Amino acid sequence: MYKIGIDIGSTYTKYCIIEDDELIRLTAVKTPVRQAEYFEREIIKLTDKYPDAGITTCGYGRRNVAGARNINELSALSIGLKSVLPDAEYALDIGGQDSKVIHCQNGQLTKFFVNDKCAAGSGMFLTHACDLLGVAFEDIELKPVELLDTRLSSVCAVFAQSEMVELIAANVDEQTILSAVVYQILTQTKPLVEKIGLTGSDKLVLSGGLTKIAGFDRYAQAVLNREAVIPEHSDYLSAVGCAKYRYTD
Repeated sequence: MYKIGIDIGSTYTKYCIIEDDELIRLTAVKTPVRQAEYFEREIIKLTDKYPDAGITTCGYGRRNVAGARNINELSALSIGLKSVLPDAEYALDIGGQDSKVIHCQNGQLTKFFVNDKCAAGSGMFLTHACDLLGVAFEDIELKPVELLDTRLSSVCAVFAQSEMVELIAANVDEQTILSAVVYQILTQTKPLVEKIGLTGSDKLVLSGGLTKIAGFDRYAQAVLNREAVIPEHSDYLSAVGCAKYRYTD
């Protein structure tokens, strides 16, 4: 039996397809506009290829998939975390529009905190920085965190952009500025992580698109002062959680 999980985020839409609980496909596309019409066509294609598939969605656009079950993204993240790392209980997910930290036990969400949609604590801040600097996301090369001597002081993305303009004028190279942006994004998530109640031995699982940047885990460990790990399929955890969601009706 096929099951399809769709995480419709602000920037990317991620698909996870499983057959008899085995993962067979992961794909991602830019989140479309006119989503209801887009997903009407997409679901026809998917169900032709994967007959009788159960479909579960989460994310900003989860209600735009007609006929599909939809669940809270935080619950999906919890289920996905258990599927990928059964013993892990804490995860920090940095999305395009917000960041969130969760605690779960046996795949059940027990506690969570979400930022106040400040761009400086989300992936959108890095996207804007890449656009400003003319660097593609996949070309980001983080400086060794212990050698990074450039910091952004603003907690607001608008003011931080002014700081970046000043750094450009000071002839600071693009990768150093982007490294400072990543450092600042993680700094903005630190209050969330401190609220969730990790002990000294608890590891923090990292999720979201920023985890595809080489060295992101080292930055997280330096900023958050604890073990941070990037699991397999780290940017698909919520989609996996949707596909693994159990329902009785």
